[in-house]
Amino acid sequence: MRPAEAGFPAAVRRLVRAKLPPAALLAAAAVTVAAVVAATGWRAAGPAPSAAQIDEWQAMVAQAVEPHALAQLRTLARRGSADAQAALGIALVDAREAGLRDEGRNWLETAARADGQADAPAARRAQLALGKALLLGSGDLPKDYARARALLGEAAGHGEAAAAYYLGLIYRSGYGTAADPARAAQWFERAARADIPAADFMLANAYRDGSGVPRDEARALALYRRAAEHELPEAVQTLAMAYRNGELGLRPDATEFHAQWIETAHALKHPVIAP
Repeated sequence: MRPAEAGFPAAVRRLVRAKLPPAALLAAAAVTVAAVVAATGWRAAGPAPSAAQIDEWQAMVAQAVEPHALAQLRTLARRGSADAQAALGIALVDAREAGLRDEGRNWLETAARADGQADAPAARRAQLALGKALLLGSGDLPKDYARARALLGEAAGHGEAAAAYYLGLIYRSGYGTAADPARAAQWFERAARADIPAADFMLANAYRDGSGVPRDEARALALYRRAAEHELPEAVQTLAMAYRNGELGLRPDATEFHAQWIETAHALKHPVIAP
């Protein structure tokens, strides 16, 4: 073998040694290289897409099932990218078309089972999304409270704060298990530490009613106010009624009631996205 030919497949080496006119040589080279690529899987190794790029494709698929973004995520997901599998599943789980919804759930199932340190964040996202779908219902997917609790528990156990919030809902209302106000409050507390307004509101309700925690109106008021700062409509409305009726340790205040009521209308037009 000539040194200059080292590293080339046999088909390419034979072509190099062939005595062909230039035009014929170029044509034959194109055919040979294409065959080699198809047979051996040679392809240019481009850089892996960034997390920001995957997030962008996810948004494009979720909003409009954009064909290019869908194709990119499918390619990556089929090659084993847990990040792409989770992104594709989250984007499609609530799609209008039943076939796309099924595809989304299948990708979530795959990503949720991903192991390995590098894939852990994607697995947590998939567990959260699939757990929510099974808890709240999604399209024709039947609710499965036991499976939802298991998935959300796995995600929350690895630090997924939104999963902790949904576990709080499960134990507060007894979805598929006995209601446990104390356990619900613990999960809401964990989610509230991650600045989830809905968790602030639910924990405030617990302190206001003494449900699973000692009754504490001052703590409840502070949590309602924190949730209201994020324009959570339920929290703003609760503050408005507290000012009107003199609740939560507040004195009746018509001016504050009016201001909070106007803020409620504004918050309803720009609702906080559910965790």
